[in-house]
Amino acid sequence: MRFLHTSDWHVGKTLRGRSRIDEHEAIRCEIVEIAVRERVDCLLVSGDIFDSYAPSPEAERLVYNFFAELLARKIPTVIIGGNHDHPRRLAAIRQLLDHLGIYMRPEPAAPSAGGIIDFRSGDELAKIAVLPFVPERKIVDVCQMMAPEENWYAEYSDAVARMLEKLSKGFSTKTVNILVAHLYVHGSQTSGSEREIHVAQPYAISAQRLPATAHYIALGHLHRPQNISAPSPCNYAGSPLQLDFGEQGQQKEVVLIDAHPGIPAQVQRICLKAGRKLRDVTGTLEQIEADAPSYGDDYLRITVNTSGPVPGIADRVRQSLPNALDVRLDYPQAQIVSSSTRRQMPPEQLFKEFYQVQHGAPASDALLGAFRELYDEVTVATD
Repeated sequence: MRFLHTSDWHVGKTLRGRSRIDEHEAIRCEIVEIAVRERVDCLLVSGDIFDSYAPSPEAERLVYNFFAELLARKIPTVIIGGNHDHPRRLAAIRQLLDHLGIYMRPEPAAPSAGGIIDFRSGDELAKIAVLPFVPERKIVDVCQMMAPEENWYAEYSDAVARMLEKLSKGFSTKTVNILVAHLYVHGSQTSGSEREIHVAQPYAISAQRLPATAHYIALGHLHRPQNISAPSPCNYAGSPLQLDFGEQGQQKEVVLIDAHPGIPAQVQRICLKAGRKLRDVTGTLEQIEADAPSYGDDYLRITVNTSGPVPGIADRVRQSLPNALDVRLDYPQAQIVSSSTRRQMPPEQLFKEFYQVQHGAPASDALLGAFRELYDEVTVATD
């Protein structure tokens, strides 16, 4: 039985106001192409399909077209909700999708209520345990839903670990055992583009609390693709696009899993090619302009080394590099004038020095005249 693991699409996310729908569309096509080429039996999506609770119609169109294409290719899909996904919004279409072989699980559920999905391919049966993101504010409700007769731990991490144990009890040597979860494993590497509150220590689950009886553990939540040292083969698939500059340099990927009952799974990473790269660029204006052809269509965060403020430099950079999303200057900062010296300087002189430092050019006569006029009005009004 063959699975393909992907995660953290964040469809609808913009980058400094730039839409990335075209890149997500290219990624969608590439993942479908891989699934067909590798003859995948089931696609696993471990959360954060959308970037916001209220995705745009454009984002929803792309995601549901993706599912429709998989349906046309007869590739079933298991999808869980992440912390960016609106559980009620996804739950509204769950029953419709289940009948189509698209198993949507937006919220945690007990094994008998959808927390375990039985999936058959040929003579083999897979037990797919799913744990969508568990909000801390709902931890007590989820615990009671999982097993009201048990005494649950008060701490978030312990409670989630117990949920994993509960869901994996149905795993056996006669089935292919898969766990799909959206959570934070202690010690795993973040990218800085995740929501900080959800990758804090109280949310961290020990890797050793993950089930040892799984053929594969498909994790979502962190955007950096990485293997986790756990009792069973375990990976964060990561985001398929570099979503923010904290992810620059990361090779994005999907994970291919071959699993059969009673024997260890074979896990292979497949690199993704679609999507723009993000890059930090530093240098003088002349160096940056000279190197412009080498940046291709990468999105850029540019730092220009100058001797001081240069009016209009950001516009000049963007003329050569329209994909420059951020432009900042790096120059020696002027020494701070002591407060005693400032008190002795005339107001107009203070304004002239401030303007020179901020803009790298002297204030015009017209601007100084406006300053004097405004200053006179204020001082007269307060006399």
